[in-house]
Amino acid sequence: MGNRPFMPGSNLYGPSENIWGNIPVDQILAGDRSCGFGFHDDFMRFSGTTLTDGYVHLQSAGCDVEQITSETNHPGIVRLSIDGNGENDEAVIQLGNALDVGAFDLLNDCVAFEAYIRPSATTADKWAWFNGLAIGGAAGAAITDKMFADDTQTVFATADFVGFQHLHGESTALDAMYQASGQTKVDGAVNTDLDAIGTLAAATWVKVGFLYIPHPRRLTWFVDGAEVCHIAKTDLDAAAFPDAVFMTPTFGVKDGAGDAALNLDMDWWRCMQFTGL
Repeated sequence: MGNRPFMPGSNLYGPSENIWGNIPVDQILAGDRSCGFGFHDDFMRFSGTTLTDGYVHLQSAGCDVEQITSETNHPGIVRLSIDGNGENDEAVIQLGNALDVGAFDLLNDCVAFEAYIRPSATTADKWAWFNGLAIGGAAGAAITDKMFADDTQTVFATADFVGFQHLHGESTALDAMYQASGQTKVDGAVNTDLDAIGTLAAATWVKVGFLYIPHPRRLTWFVDGAEVCHIAKTDLDAAAFPDAVFMTPTFGVKDGAGDAALNLDMDWWRCMQFTGL
């Protein structure tokens, strides 16, 4: 189905046409549940208090999840900050007030996700971070040590993830990844197609997104609106893919060295689940 024309500049600063061009965004955001459901947040208003305005924040002492001053072409920015004073410090923002595991599942309906983010640094052996869908709720990825394990900075073994990761031991590489709780995480080390799908640059904005289609089953990752990799039915049907669980938009970081500060900024993000393309 057609949506609406993308205006000049949209692909530069706004949602990517290659992901959203054929999605009924207007109807979904207007509340038409016959089309689907979802949200878009430009962070034009934001509460710094966790469990308010629909978000849970996790922040270690000295770290923060806060709104910062808008910039040209970036109205409304939320910042996850790591102060660099303690190994295993973390900062996470997650949709849903920690009330349930989430509303989005990659099984029978189409799901689209995208976020516009900016790391302040890309130094190796300092931090691990993730952006995408992850399990929420009282034992979800926004609970202390439930996104990344202490010391190893690997994603928590009994949590579900689909999205993008920056590995602690890498610098500019951005990887695609997914994990079903209790299963081996699938990333570039398991499937080379998911390895180093994008190159990060310090203080530079990048759009990260994915589109899941159930018929035929396909999950495609995008960086700055361009398709970078995909998996199909064989991988999506395997036990390692979390298609039987609900998840929610999540952005989080863990300090692996305790000696360097990091800011992760997010201009906007959106996620929608809908029937058919």
